[in-house]
Amino acid sequence: MAALSGLASALESYRGRDRLIRTLGYCCQLLGGVLVEQCPSRSELGTRLLAMSAQLSHCRTVLRLFDDLAMFVYTKQYGLGTEEEDVFVRSLSVLSNVADQLYYPCEHVAWAADAKVLPVDSARWWMLSTALWGLSLLLGVTRSLWTVLRLRQKLWSPMASLSRYGVQASAGRPPGLPMS
Repeated sequence: MAALSGLASALESYRGRDRLIRTLGYCCQLLGGVLVEQCPSRSELGTRLLAMSAQLSHCRTVLRLFDDLAMFVYTKQYGLGTEEEDVFVRSLSVLSNVADQLYYPCEHVAWAADAKVLPVDSARWWMLSTALWGLSLLLGVTRSLWTVLRLRQKLWSPMASLSRYGVQASAGRPPGLPMS
């Protein structure tokens, strides 16, 4: 019963629903693809699972039509990242926010073209939105790797090692060395 209550609680939030829809969609896509490719006797079930995956993906696309305002508020709050200590992390974050900010309208135009609301070629808009999404992912991965490297560098620096053991260094020279 606790698991059911936890699931119900998660589904009350946008993020919880999105995670469930995304997980179900990817599971259907994986299982459907395996069944279609590996089990010819089960290819009909695989095809149905792939269709369900496509519908769940479409559902997430429609739900993202309402993410613009939240993304704009986040980008505005972050601004130019003046709170960040590292200029490289700040630059990557600002570029990632720009890519994300451009991604949403491009996806909306592509969706509207597919829905026959706008008379434009959706393929170009889907390609542009996918490129912006990929750029945002690449920037995020780069930012995370840079942060990990910086943290690792701090962890393994000689002064950090000494301070972990309660040894205080003075005047920029390691403790225990005689004055010259």
